[in-house]
Amino acid sequence: MNKKIFILIFVIAVLSSCRNGAKDAAFQNSSRFETVLITDTLPIINLSREVLPIDLIYPTDMVAIDTFLVVLQHHEEKIIKVFSINSYKFLGEFLRKGGGPNEVIVFGRLSQWFMEEGEPKIMIQSYPNYLAVLNIRKSIEAGETVYDRKYTFEKGKKKNLFLASNSVYEINQSELMMTKDPLRSGITDNCNFFWEFYDCKTDGVKRNIVYENFTGMIDPFLKESNRLLKPDRKKAVLLYSKINLIGIVDLEQASIKQIYPGGKTFNVQTELEIDNRKSYFDEGECTDQYIFALSSKGGKVSDKANIETAPISQLDVFDWNGNYIYKVDLGERIRIISVDNNQRYLYAVNTDDAIIRYDLSALK
Repeated sequence: MNKKIFILIFVIAVLSSCRNGAKDAAFQNSSRFETVLITDTLPIINLSREVLPIDLIYPTDMVAIDTFLVVLQHHEEKIIKVFSINSYKFLGEFLRKGGGPNEVIVFGRLSQWFMEEGEPKIMIQSYPNYLAVLNIRKSIEAGETVYDRKYTFEKGKKKNLFLASNSVYEINQSELMMTKDPLRSGITDNCNFFWEFYDCKTDGVKRNIVYENFTGMIDPFLKESNRLLKPDRKKAVLLYSKINLIGIVDLEQASIKQIYPGGKTFNVQTELEIDNRKSYFDEGECTDQYIFALSSKGGKVSDKANIETAPISQLDVFDWNGNYIYKVDLGERIRIISVDNNQRYLYAVNTDDAIIRYDLSALK
């Protein structure tokens, strides 16, 4: 596949001091930014599809892992429903709303899932009480929520750190990566989000990574992104919903590749003016090999809100070096996607709430 990717590399030192609950950590880190301009013209790929015999009202999230298809319905009393990925048989439901020990009060979308010692697990973040690793198989067998481990944030520095965090990820069993909004962290001179790496053993922040370098003050809602952690937990990707931009972050080197799929940089402030606002990356998924970005192809935000004018969904596939590998026409409007950990199938929920399976064998 011939590609013409013009890479303009520059390094920007982004100095940031840790604030709020980690003021006494007194550290500064630098993030290196590299700009990648993509001018590829890729052929469009179509995938074979089938509608699965699973009938649920408004699925709000979905994860395909091991032999399980995990579907969330945040409006139901038991949020998680599990189906067999082979037979589509309903296997069980759990994760109740409430204030009990293993219940959730405020619970958003899933941010992390993984295989551990041969068992499929998902991370549950119940704000503001705990972060826990849910064992899917044991929960099905018990008919209730079963956690393998739980991180609580009721006291110490970690309480304030967790309260000021958005999504939280487990890097390992002694280190958590907390997504920080600068405004909630007491930072007033810039709008750039960052990660703090919390050491569970010392109850302190040992480093941070500022993963944005926007200038000026921008409404966080307008520059929101889907943040996905690579399964090996060495990199992460940012898919911006209203900016034609993808960020690939090396968590060990604190380096960020900013991928511009449109082939040029632009003034973010101008792009986000109300008359210019467009919709780009709605959703994402990643494996150790690829990044799967669900794209609205730069359609107007106002068009996306109308089912009649919303664009047909496109799947843009990148590798972790930032190369644009595949462009897939999904042929319909998609809300949610998930890729199984063998990278054989893409599972999706369309705007009619149908659950669809796409064959990924065309992607080598």
